[in-house]
Amino acid sequence: MARKNIAVAAFISAAVLLLSGCATGFDAATNTQGDSGNGRSVDVGALQIRNATVVVDSADTSRATVLMTVISTDDAVDDVLNGVAAAKSVGVVGEVNVPLPHKSAVNVGFESEYRIVLTSVTGGLEPGTFVNLSFMFESGQSAPMSLLINEKSGFYADIEIPAGAVEEVAPEPMPSAS
Repeated sequence: MARKNIAVAAFISAAVLLLSGCATGFDAATNTQGDSGNGRSVDVGALQIRNATVVVDSADTSRATVLMTVISTDDAVDDVLNGVAAAKSVGVVGEVNVPLPHKSAVNVGFESEYRIVLTSVTGGLEPGTFVNLSFMFESGQSAPMSLLINEKSGFYADIEIPAGAVEEVAPEPMPSAS
């Protein structure tokens, strides 16, 4: 009887060790965490796009704005986000020209002077769906992404969706000392 108990205990111990092995080690899934938030992220060379998403006003789904942060990790070379290719049902308003200085992060669409406005007349910008965009850079790199379209409510309630083209907001003029 004692041998049987020892054999069962050894079997259970071995099973526990084998089954718990999936949760151990440096690269175990339980030790890594993906990006937080609704946005998508991608790395292309020395460029990183973080938390990319699209916001649309459900009352007017003909236009939306892109939200994202672009990080340049290059030690010496600046780049420019100079184009966005969109799916067939979606267009990009105006010219895209977002400078990306080396070793810096640039916001687009929120707390930023840069905006990328998308348009659609065929229902291509419905909340809860995805839109395929490809961000193109002066360096020749591109970053294709499928981005979630979020409704302008809740967390996104204060996001401005410009009526016009890609905009660079001019800084407020300094008051004169007269």
